[in-house]
Amino acid sequence: MTVTEVAAPAAHPLSRHSPARHVPPGTPDDYKALVARLRAWTPLPIGEIVATLDRTLESPAPPSNGELVYIHWQLRSWHERLSHIATADRRFPPTADALRLAESGRAIGSEPIGQGTKALGVVRRLASTLLNLLDEVTHTQGLRAVQDDT
Repeated sequence: MTVTEVAAPAAHPLSRHSPARHVPPGTPDDYKALVARLRAWTPLPIGEIVATLDRTLESPAPPSNGELVYIHWQLRSWHERLSHIATADRRFPPTADALRLAESGRAIGSEPIGQGTKALGVVRRLASTLLNLLDEVTHTQGLRAVQDDT
C-alpha cells in the first residue's frame, strides 16, 4: 500500500480561496457624471490668457467698453479655474500668497464693471491679480503652456 492510497487527496490551500468581489466606491450614476465632466473639460489656454493680459495691461490703446465686458468675463472665468488649481489639490497645500490672490480676485471680479475708466480700472486690477496668481501657480505646481508646432 502506498501513501497516496491511504491518505485522502489534500486540496491546495489556494484552490479553496474565493476572493471577495471588488465593488468600486460610488454608483454608476456617479461614474457617468464623472465621465461627462471629463469629456467637457478643456485645458487652461495659457497662451490666450497671456495674450489677453498683455493686451489689457500693456496695450497703449485700451479696449472699447464692449470688449471690456467680454474681457472681464474671460478674466473672471480664468481666475476661478486658476483659483481651483491653486487651492484644491491636497498634495500641494496653497501658499498664503495664492490664498490672498484667490480671495482678492473673487472680490474684484464681483464688483460691477461700470463704464469708461472705471471699467478699465476694474479689468486691469483683475488682470493684474490673475497675472500674479498665474505666476504663483506656475512656480508652485509646475503649470506650463503646451506649444503647438503646427
